[in-house]
Amino acid sequence: MRFECGPEWDRRVINIEPKGRIGVLMSGGADSYILYQLLRKIPDCPHIHIFWIETGGTTGPGWDLVETVQKLTRRYDIHEITEFLHHTINDTPDYLPFDQVVIKTNDWIVEKYSLDILYNGTNMNPPTEFFPEFPFAYEQHWSIPEYTKVKAPFLHLYKYHILDLGKQYNIDISEAHSCNTFPTAEGHCGECRSCREKVWGYEQLK
Repeated sequence: MRFECGPEWDRRVINIEPKGRIGVLMSGGADSYILYQLLRKIPDCPHIHIFWIETGGTTGPGWDLVETVQKLTRRYDIHEITEFLHHTINDTPDYLPFDQVVIKTNDWIVEKYSLDILYNGTNMNPPTEFFPEFPFAYEQHWSIPEYTKVKAPFLHLYKYHILDLGKQYNIDISEAHSCNTFPTAEGHCGECRSCREKVWGYEQLK
């Protein structure tokens, strides 16, 4: 299915074609939730298996809770994944950078659950060279290996494209949680990178 999104000065198109046995990674944040809801809107979309990885977020326990995913989706058949987490701890020789852990875990899920496609909501960092008012520097640039069955439809979208998809399809993200400072139970701080990025995204849509 074809989706067009973004402000007039930066319109982009993505095509999502779910086939076979599919899954989606969800963290409880807005991006993965919008992706899940878009999949549900595609005619004849197969059953969507939901996967949640117990990372504790990048901050610690209390972030990226499976309960948030359950609350958003109203589903309680979530596959909870705990494998490979020890690789994020710097205890040589097992240590791996977090982006490699994510890809390794994604590929493991595909094989373990016999998936044809595993979707995730990975997207582009804000282009701070064009938006110098954005106060954070980004070093992480995501890529998905071509050989994998892992698909990231939002990989070439900015936050404002994803928020626009949410607006177009009336997807309520008020219960999603993406804050880096406050744990889920405390809401959003309004000042961290994730909170600022959401505000920035909405500003671009005005």
